[in-house]
Amino acid sequence: MNLCRTLPVVAALTIVVSCGESSTPTTPPSPPAPSIAPTAAPSPVPSASPGASSCRYGKGTVNTFCDRQVAAFGADVDAAITLLTQQHPEIFDLTQQVGEGGFKVLMPDEYYAGVIRNLEARDFCAGYDFVELQVKNRSSFSEQYDIMLASGHVRRGAGAYRATCSPPNFPLDPEDLIDHVRVGFFSIRCIDGVTPPRNGEKLLLMGCSGFVTASPKNKNGDDIDARIHGERIDWTLEQEIPIVGMEDYTGVPFNKTLTAQNPGHFKLCAIVKGIKGCLDGEVKGSP
Repeated sequence: MNLCRTLPVVAALTIVVSCGESSTPTTPPSPPAPSIAPTAAPSPVPSASPGASSCRYGKGTVNTFCDRQVAAFGADVDAAITLLTQQHPEIFDLTQQVGEGGFKVLMPDEYYAGVIRNLEARDFCAGYDFVELQVKNRSSFSEQYDIMLASGHVRRGAGAYRATCSPPNFPLDPEDLIDHVRVGFFSIRCIDGVTPPRNGEKLLLMGCSGFVTASPKNKNGDDIDARIHGERIDWTLEQEIPIVGMEDYTGVPFNKTLTAQNPGHFKLCAIVKGIKGCLDGEVKGSP
């Protein structure tokens, strides 16, 4: 995981919905999806991502420092790319290039996996954190390389080198990367006449439904790429009486819909890779 990058976070939005007149707050009908995009279901992890036990030089650590120095492995990375163009030319469009050897990449996953295989054949440990290529051949430091331009062409030479990390920042297991799991509302909808609470209040009013997401975070509070933590998530809901009703959020296992049923307190928790996070929420009667 490249600790020098900041990943996007889920935005929050409050929505008021008109559902007709009512003298007493009632449970709202099943609401349509809110207008913001929910947390996307993670896609499978490509084979380019190594397990933490696969590197002969040992694991990495999240407690590292990465900065731009003088690249030690740049020539080896270039050689691995050149060899891949000869081994599997179908991965590239050799008729399109930006700079010498900067061919258009047609199959990004196969590109990263092939470069990693070639580096491993040269006695390196290599990986891909879904942002940059990671390389090391010792236990004291590792290097980060961005080997693809935004246009989808191969990036080579000094421009591909990004940072040196001491001690090495890879490989890591997902459990190492997840510092905490944030569970919270990202949208609340209510019947006509009931103003939704702010998402951060951890509050629902009678007549409202709240949309909850669980977000695995690293130690800096940045979202962890869903391809790293995978699709598995376990939810638990604690309440003495039916305070909220909980429903699945279709197609998105990391989201839930809660509908207020009775005033009181509830606790909704999510566990990802053994790391648990909770929303301590409350339902109040409508003002």
